Amino acid sequence: FHHLKENPSIGEELRARFITILVDEFQESDPAQRRLLRELGGSDVILTADADSAIGRFRGADPDQLDGELDHYRNRGTQIVLHEVFRSVPAVFEIGKGVAGEFRGSASQRHRTCALSSEESESEPVIVGRFRSLSEEAQFIAYQFRHAHLIDGRPWSQMAVILRTPGAQAAALRRAFSQSGIPVASDIEALSNNPAIAPFLLLAQIALGQKHFTTEACERLLLSEFGGADSVSLRRIRRALIAARAEEDHRTGAELLIAAIDKGEIDIEGAKPLHQVHELLTRARKVLRRSTTQGEDLLWEIWMGALTSDGSSLSQAWRRQALRGGMRGAAADRDLDAMMQLFEAARRFAERFPHSKAESFIRQIAQENILGDVITAQGQRIDVVEILTVHSAKGREWEIVALAGLQEGLWPNLRQRGSLLGSERLVERLRHGGLARKELEAVSASGLVEDERRLLHVGVTRAKSRLIVTAVQKDDDEPSAYFEEIASQVFGDLDAESSLTRVPRPITPAALVSTLRNELHGENADIAASLLKRMESEGIPAAEVNSWAGVLPISSTAPVVAPDSLVSVSPSSAESFTDCGVKWFLERSGGTNGDSTAQVLGSAIHAFAALMEEQPSLTEDDLVAKLRESWKLIDPNSGWVSAAQLKRAVKMIEKFVRYHKASVEEREIVGVEAEFKVTIGRAHIRGSVDRLEVTADGELFIVDFKTGANVITKDDASTNLQMQAYQLAVIEGGFSERHESRTSAGAELVYLGSKTVEASTRRQPPVDADVIREIISEIAEGMSGSQFLATINQRCDQCNVRNACPIQSEGRAVME
Repeated sequence: FHHLKENPSIGEELRARFITILVDEFQESDPAQRRLLRELGGSDVILTADADSAIGRFRGADPDQLDGELDHYRNRGTQIVLHEVFRSVPAVFEIGKGVAGEFRGSASQRHRTCALSSEESESEPVIVGRFRSLSEEAQFIAYQFRHAHLIDGRPWSQMAVILRTPGAQAAALRRAFSQSGIPVASDIEALSNNPAIAPFLLLAQIALGQKHFTTEACERLLLSEFGGADSVSLRRIRRALIAARAEEDHRTGAELLIAAIDKGEIDIEGAKPLHQVHELLTRARKVLRRSTTQGEDLLWEIWMGALTSDGSSLSQAWRRQALRGGMRGAAADRDLDAMMQLFEAARRFAERFPHSKAESFIRQIAQENILGDVITAQGQRIDVVEILTVHSAKGREWEIVALAGLQEGLWPNLRQRGSLLGSERLVERLRHGGLARKELEAVSASGLVEDERRLLHVGVTRAKSRLIVTAVQKDDDEPSAYFEEIASQVFGDLDAESSLTRVPRPITPAALVSTLRNELHGENADIAASLLKRMESEGIPAAEVNSWAGVLPISSTAPVVAPDSLVSVSPSSAESFTDCGVKWFLERSGGTNGDSTAQVLGSAIHAFAALMEEQPSLTEDDLVAKLRESWKLIDPNSGWVSAAQLKRAVKMIEKFVRYHKASVEEREIVGVEAEFKVTIGRAHIRGSVDRLEVTADGELFIVDFKTGANVITKDDASTNLQMQAYQLAVIEGGFSERHESRTSAGAELVYLGSKTVEASTRRQPPVDADVIREIISEIAEGMSGSQFLATINQRCDQCNVRNACPIQSEGRAVME
């Protein structure tokens, strides 16, 4: 503007060049833009403006002074006021005017719909729903959209969900739409948060050295689509790596997993996920050796080298799934769009920074928390439902719009914005003169309420024929005043609890089959059976009787171990089997979680305890230093929780050293992590003890270190089956290679993680070998059987397989 003032010839040239100037959305202009328009505008200026829909105040827009600015042009030309509403049906528009300004129209003129009876409200122009959770809210919107598509014939592209800001609401909606088979396009999430993109970025960051290898990172890569592993195969791989390591190799399972992916140290069979991730990482590192490698080159190498679990190209697999259609096809279509967006972002970055390296782009894209300014041409998504923010919806319209998430504190959002450049304060200073900073902030804050009402007006008026307004009503999350205002206009004063909306059954084949299956035991059993038969004949997979759980006969009643074969029994599994046979069997078959930090820490403490014997010159300080050096491998997290865990681990090391010094004065150590194998009847017992010691009388004594905080009672320790099995191994000569004695002096449990100053110990006296032989033999027979008994015990609350247990409510729901 000042440049034009100082150079009048430039202004004259521009006015001569641009005779006619048209400005749409003039209410979004800021004072500087208005001054520039006055300078450049000639005799033919056309402005369109709607003060109620101004949403750019955070960028400096000044809707409050719009009338004064328009007066400048009214005096020079003609004003045309548009009274007829074309975008919204009258009822929807009146709701919009009610929340943005003065509500017009009497109660009899307003359309009313009862959200408590959703089946009767599907043809109403305004639907208001109050729900108990985000999930219910999303399922209700999915039901309304699917009903409109299947029953009313509405295209998906004529439906949209508008949110104030992205977050958990968007995730719940995508999940509900996927379950209902609704194709969806959502552009409100940063690329770094996209689950399809995240593994590619993680691999790129590791190749660049921007992220260090951790157990979590390895598992994320292996569980990704180009890794192809699942939780069961991942646990099997970790166990195989530990079993295959050399005797002198004391690395933990996490360290072995990292070495396999990083350096290709893979000496086990059935490790295809490890090979695939390692080879992909090698390709990425190879392309990075070129000095000209940019982000697009690195990502392209990873993308083209990515393979699925069956060895086919991931890019082709996604393409085939997308063309096949259905729910999986829609997911693959979204993933391909996200990948195109990633490469487009890389291309734009390279154009802006021609000599930039790959690490610059990967660092930027990984740190993005909000959606970038994406202008990439996506695939031709002709018929999809859109999930977008109210700002993105400006200037657009749909037949059916769901305005979701009208929650207190979220919409309206009255928190002071405080933009980086302070554009809102600049506008207020221009309007009010030389006010102090605090006064300017107070003035700008007072305008937030009207700004939020304008945003709501924009969202409401995007609907042409039907508007769905929803919110969640629960203890810690209340609907906002805007929602209550709309709800009161729609169906008057209703108690919040009594007006909760019932979510109808989803209009999907699976939901219908579920309903009909329930009816098979009711009065309409014949009708339900005929409908299920018709659905099965029409090729609906969910209606196929043989696919129902519990319908097919048991595949086999044979024992899991042949009668003439030995049964592998470990001392720890023997104790687990006596607690609950079903838990033992399911966990033995893969029903366990990955190693937690506590489990990894326990393995590390045992390794340090072994070092103390192997290297007697080590001191307590040496062990603590090694622990601190290895801590990131044990717990990759940071913060006070990790610091507290490290402090606890240091205390365990200190307790162990003191116990070690005291015990070596009483007994001689003859074995650390001493392995044994013995056979008793059908039971083939194998395992290892933490410490094997010899007393002054020449008897063998077992020591087992525990890192948990809970210490068992002395009575429980005296009957601990794991320790009894260790003693039986002594009596059976399982440690004859280390010592000739077959006499057990007892065993001791040493708790390093207890809250006491010193390690807590629990002694077990020598056992009666005949009694333990009989117990182990019975356990072996039970483990080899065809049926396993579920038993209620004190560990049920922490059971990993509770959802499959027939005597737990969660398991019964699955089994029955």
